[in-house]
Formats: sequence, C-alpha cells, structure tokens
Amino acid sequence: MTNDKRDARKAIEDLELDKHLAAAGAAAAKLAQQAVGAAGGFAADHRDQAHDFLGKAQGEIDRVTGGKAQGVVSTVRSGLAAGVDIVAEQAPDRGAGEDPPADPPSSGV
Repeated sequence: MTNDKRDARKAIEDLELDKHLAAAGAAAAKLAQQAVGAAGGFAADHRDQAHDFLGKAQGEIDRVTGGKAQGVVSTVRSGLAAGVDIVAEQAPDRGAGEDPPADPPSSGV
C-alpha cells in the first residue's frame, strides 16, 4: 500500500466518515419514506377525483374520435387508474402514528 493510500485511509478513519455516511443514508431513507407516504396520502385522498377525471377524458376522446381509438384509450385509462391505485396504497395508515425508524445502511465495516 502506498503512503497516499495509507494517508487517505487514516483520514477516513479519523473523520469517522463511515459513521457519517451511514447517518446520512438513514436520513435520506427516512426522507424518501416520508415522500412516498405524502404522495400516497395525496393519491388516496384524491383517488375518486382522479378516476372521475380519467373517465371524463376517455369519454371526450371517444366523442372526438368517434370511438376509433376506444381500445387504446381504454387500455391507457386502465393503466393510469391502476397507477393511481398503486400510489394510493403507499399512504401511511391514518391511525398508526409515526413511521418506525429506518435501519441505517451497513457501512461494510
């Protein structure tokens, strides 16, 4: 091992970078969980509106095209509606309280 590598390894150990990176990773994971929960909560609160909008859009497209694109539009609508439902399922349970703390990622040490 060269002196530069030893110096770098020593600096990493002295600064406890592995611990700081593990803490940053845990904080990022918790933030991501909160963002998914917020998006899921919004989707759950507005699921019916989204499905109604998709139905109206499908009806308008069918009207304008004379039903020529009905199969494609129906497939797209079904996919979008399923997507809304999948996101809505990510909503946190309303009575569950706080999320459990995220496990920090392994630092490999």
